[in-house]
Amino acid sequence: MKTSEMKKKWFLLGTLIMFIVLLTGCWDQRLIKESRLILAAGLDLEANGKILDTVVYPVVNKGSNAVSMIRSVVVSSTGVTTRDARFNLDKKVSQMFDASRNRVFLFGEKLAKKDIYSSLDVIYRDPRGSVNAMVAVVKGSAKKSLEIQPQDSTLLDIYYPELLRSTSAIGLFEIETVQSICTLMFEEGNDFLLPYLRVNEKQQRAEVIGTAMFHHNKMTGTLTGKESTLLLLMNGVKQDYPRFTFKIADEKRVKERNYITILVNDIERKMKIDISPEQKVRVKLALEMDVNVNELPIDHLDSAAKANEFNKTLTKEMNALAKKTLAKIQKANCDELRIGKRIRSFHYADWKQMNWEKDYRNISIEPDIKITIIQHGIIN
Repeated sequence: MKTSEMKKKWFLLGTLIMFIVLLTGCWDQRLIKESRLILAAGLDLEANGKILDTVVYPVVNKGSNAVSMIRSVVVSSTGVTTRDARFNLDKKVSQMFDASRNRVFLFGEKLAKKDIYSSLDVIYRDPRGSVNAMVAVVKGSAKKSLEIQPQDSTLLDIYYPELLRSTSAIGLFEIETVQSICTLMFEEGNDFLLPYLRVNEKQQRAEVIGTAMFHHNKMTGTLTGKESTLLLLMNGVKQDYPRFTFKIADEKRVKERNYITILVNDIERKMKIDISPEQKVRVKLALEMDVNVNELPIDHLDSAAKANEFNKTLTKEMNALAKKTLAKIQKANCDELRIGKRIRSFHYADWKQMNWEKDYRNISIEPDIKITIIQHGIIN
């Protein structure tokens, strides 16, 4: 055998051995079949100060004729911290929990008002943490929200994400995840809102009743659905189907004829910030809305004069709602409009002289909203 051929064979053999050594496998692998996949989780603060951790995981039951059924199992445990509570949960099931596939995090209102970061800290520190899980607040107990059995959805890990997505589409809020709120909790002049849910145990379902306002890592107040939708629009964000219903009369026998429902078609938003030499902040918030009339039993809006009359009525109602909403977010110290962030970015010298933690509540925010009906319906 020639020397060159021998060298070539030894080279190939050495290369093969090197690959065998390198391909040793994953020493830290975790098989799905050896874990309980958490698909929804809820956290509550108990009266004794302990954390109540509730999780939902799927179980496959084989029925007759080899047909498999998937059902949700709910289990809870307490601990002095979130990690301690999860450790105690592992003692209650036959396999260890894996939270990497968690799709939704629900916080009980009591815990949300105290601190949500401490509970999320375990996720941020875990390389397999479910940072894409949606986050929401439950009025009352998060545990009860995970014990319901909606008739139109057998799995809660599907029910809650779909509920949040559909409610976001009608303009109540932007969907927030564990990852998206991480920086917002510690950035001055940049607060956030989370969906605010209520559980109807009789109907065995949940409903979104508005949003929870947050300042840093604590819940500081709530907004109704209508207030939440308008605040989102004042922030320059328009979802797919933002709607409003306003009372425009009070003399009709049929109550339904006293109301109008509009769908926001397009918006144009401008914010101007003026700061006096004494660091007095004045914010002018202009918002123009083009709307479609979805429902108006009282009239067919068949003339420009009638449309202009409703434009004035709707403009008045919307501005009144805006003033009420802005007063609530300032009282809650929730800078959802990111006014502080704009001042820090474009008026840094003034920002350095301010104490935004205290000054935000006292700034002047003047809304100027104009409504224009552009579509009356297909019959006009």
